[in-house]
Amino acid sequence: MNNVLGISILILYICVLIAIGFYGGQVSKKTREDYFMAGRGLGSIAVFMALFASNITAFTIIGHAGFSYEIGYGAYGYVIGWSIFITPFTYYLVGYRSWLLGKRYGYATQPQVFGGIFNSKLISLLFLVLLLYYTLPYLVVSIIGGSLAFTTVTEGLVPYWASAIVIIGISLIYTLPAGLRGTVWTDIFQGTLFLVVAAFLLSAVARALGGFSEITGQIVETNPAMLQRSLSAELAPINWFSYSFVNSIAVIVFPQIYIRILAARSSRNLKQVSLYYPLALAAIFGVSTLLGVWGSVAVPGLTGKEADNIVPMLIHQFLTPTWMVLGLVVVLAIVKSSIDSQLLSVAHLVTDDFLPRFKRINSQQAVFWGRILLIIFAAIAYYIAYIRPGAILTIAAFAFSGFSVMLPVMIGALYWPRATWQGACAALVFPAVMLHLWYLDILPRWTTFGFMPVFPSFILAVLTLIVVSYLTPAPSAGQREKTFGIFDRVFK
Repeated sequence: MNNVLGISILILYICVLIAIGFYGGQVSKKTREDYFMAGRGLGSIAVFMALFASNITAFTIIGHAGFSYEIGYGAYGYVIGWSIFITPFTYYLVGYRSWLLGKRYGYATQPQVFGGIFNSKLISLLFLVLLLYYTLPYLVVSIIGGSLAFTTVTEGLVPYWASAIVIIGISLIYTLPAGLRGTVWTDIFQGTLFLVVAAFLLSAVARALGGFSEITGQIVETNPAMLQRSLSAELAPINWFSYSFVNSIAVIVFPQIYIRILAARSSRNLKQVSLYYPLALAAIFGVSTLLGVWGSVAVPGLTGKEADNIVPMLIHQFLTPTWMVLGLVVVLAIVKSSIDSQLLSVAHLVTDDFLPRFKRINSQQAVFWGRILLIIFAAIAYYIAYIRPGAILTIAAFAFSGFSVMLPVMIGALYWPRATWQGACAALVFPAVMLHLWYLDILPRWTTFGFMPVFPSFILAVLTLIVVSYLTPAPSAGQREKTFGIFDRVFK
């Protein structure tokens, strides 16, 4: 970290983020709609980069690389699996109809959309509680990954606890004044940065390790299991199916993703995102997979949480000081582009869907409370990240599972006029309880029939929604017309 050029690059990167945030704060209107939704004026590039950069977290470049370190090249298909096709499809499947309702009724969050469809404050509250509960662990993943990288590359000069403060603090500096508009602008900057620099970083690591042929030869000689999926118990077909399933359907439920879809200027933006998103996703996961597998021969012997640190270790041990800083910038760009959006989304949820239950707040007061809540949630996330409750992949898998079992209610509400609020309530609560019973090992694992707990929980959510909806009175004609009348007019 004594390299002047490298330190200058790091300082420049931070200054650009802060400048974007302050400029966004200057041009933004001090209204709820502008602060949390960017005036619903996001164009195609902004929507694409906002969705992509917000969804690429420490799990992608840190957690997935650590998983690849232990499993091999099969980790690429394990994680990306169906995601490359199904995730962008869900943006349109769920996003388009949600966007139509948001455009018509001014909905800005999932509690508002689905509470409005079912005309139920209870459904709105359940969405609020579950989204907050699952978003916080996923937010922590980004903070842990970025802090590990910062500490490793600085050779411990900046300890883990201080690294977490720096990362969260910078995110707050540019998010507080500008809201969604500022975070989207930084998403465009950081998304472009980590896609371009990550490609050069991969090339630099390959050269430092002797080239692709040399690295592959070492893998064949020392650990051939890294090249064959069949040699890894983790990549058994039933595990692959389970994880690909949860990884592909969870993303649309993330509040930071869903809110950005509602903030799109036009429905055409969603169609264009569905085309370009798979290419960017394939590229960035390819980089993290290669770095993880290469690290298994370059820095052998890491286990558990240690493997999560493989990318920073490769950067630190094999690259020049300037490349070390560039590698750190890539990691920071990835984690910060998700930290800011996740913090803003949870603050938005509480401001719009919780505080009004107790006190009527006007538009400017909503902006004030949103900023206060940003700081509060940042402090909570810092504490959880500080104690590091588990490996990054484990935390992400739990959060992804929780989001996934909420999807049947979202799809049912948007496509099935017979769905009732009682069915939706049961389908949100019962599968979530079962998911926890499996994750906490209260129920024996044989009851999942070999699948990850998310898959049987998802099936339970579907069945519960259908059965309870048929056992309860159908929604009124007026309630159905409020939602499906719009869809009928648009699609016919």
